[in-house]
Amino acid sequence: MSEYDKSRKIANEALEKGKAAAEQTARSVGQSYTTTVENMRDYSLKMIDMAQANADAVFELARRLASAKAPSDITELWTSHAKKQFETLTEQTKELSALGQKIAGESAEPITRGVNQAFKKAS
Repeated sequence: MSEYDKSRKIANEALEKGKAAAEQTARSVGQSYTTTVENMRDYSLKMIDMAQANADAVFELARRLASAKAPSDITELWTSHAKKQFETLTEQTKELSALGQKIAGESAEPITRGVNQAFKKAS
């Protein structure tokens, strides 16, 4: 086998490995995109649920304030509502933060796995 044929064979093998690595990476990006879209749908639904709960709480407060009989009742209702909403918003922030971290991890995982597999195949 001539030096030219050896070089050509090595180049073809490298090209095939590179092609396989690129295909694996493309599949991984596709999986990551699908996972991200699904997770963002879940995140959006969680935000909608939270917005609904917060709106319901405001309407409940308005209903109670409208039926209050004394200024002290209004103060008590307002204070109670503010405390409850602060606790609710704190919990909602924790939930969204945890969901965001989950989304980031799950979205990056297919790409990381795919790139690692591509490098293993290429070496």
